[in-house]
Amino acid sequence: MKWQIFRRPLYVENKIMKNETSSLLLWLTAIMLTACSPSKEDKTKEVGASAVPSSASSASSQPDLNPIASNSNSVKQVEGAPSSNCTNLHQIGGIDDFVRQVAENIDSSCLFERSPKELAAIWGIPGGDNPLEQALFPDIDPNDPKNVDKVIEAIDQMGKGERSYNQQTVEPVVQEMKALRRRDTLVLSTGKQTSQGSDQPLRVTHNFDIEGTPEYLKKHGGGFGGSFQNISQLPEYLKAHGKIFEAQRVFRLFNHDRSPDKPYLEIVFDESGKIVSITVYENVSNPASGIHLM
Repeated sequence: MKWQIFRRPLYVENKIMKNETSSLLLWLTAIMLTACSPSKEDKTKEVGASAVPSSASSASSQPDLNPIASNSNSVKQVEGAPSSNCTNLHQIGGIDDFVRQVAENIDSSCLFERSPKELAAIWGIPGGDNPLEQALFPDIDPNDPKNVDKVIEAIDQMGKGERSYNQQTVEPVVQEMKALRRRDTLVLSTGKQTSQGSDQPLRVTHNFDIEGTPEYLKKHGGGFGGSFQNISQLPEYLKAHGKIFEAQRVFRLFNHDRSPDKPYLEIVFDESGKIVSITVYENVSNPASGIHLM
């Protein structure tokens, strides 16, 4: 079985265990290149077309978010409601509202039938795309099945001085990302992983995470706040339909059919029970593992 994981963004600092080396190197590469770039009088060779506008700036008009506690009525509504096919998605009021909307739609693939950028816009938060990668590597298709390998190779080429970048495109994106990190807000990040067994077709699993900027984390004691500060505080509707795996320090909520081809919610916590990541996966990347049946 061949496994490959690539997480897109690096807006936050709270999840070192979840940020793969390639994403971290991508962020550090951009900062390093911007800091050490030639003067504005020098010419920089363009790699390709200009990058698309950053979602960091497009979402700047949205209000900063604070988590809100779940009340008993909303818990009952989620627990008894069938999948709404994402027709109920709306701007979130905080971390509790975000998880509630995900749980209401976990039986459908609708969350992955929309682009992450569209989801971020609906939820009223920044993120959903990776403007830094697009600015650095405009010639690499983000939807290419070999995107991960190509980005890692491009980063290696930059380190060796074999590949250049467009300073005028990259620098404003880096500044926008720095500005985003100073905001008190949740952010939608994206990623994907691929797996392929012997005599099996390549299986691609997209995912998105809800993250907090450093300012958000500072305001909420280094965590998500609300009902998602500690695993012991999980709302009853999640406990009733999901399962906590203490040994793995993870909680998972699967669809009612237990289908490996439908989304699931995964919440990871540390040894103290503090929740460190909240991720929604498009499907089970390795159905043979049977995690959807546990």
